[in-house]
Amino acid sequence: MEINEDALKNFQSSKFNFVDAKGNAADLSNLDDAVKYTLRDGDAIVQDDMTVKDVVDTINDEYGKDLNV
Repeated sequence: MEINEDALKNFQSSKFNFVDAKGNAADLSNLDDAVKYTLRDGDAIVQDDMTVKDVVDTINDEYGKDLNV
């Protein structure tokens, strides 16, 4: 599983972030299958208990799209 480079850039410039169970920022270049991740919007939890696949799919699916503005 690989995060699309453009999608990653789009995600990193968004207001969302991923953290591990201890609240530390997730290292998106070194995700661990043994860790569950949380998608946050600031301090608000958007989705909890996410696997590496969930993280990769979320970034690729949501931030890899071309946006029409």
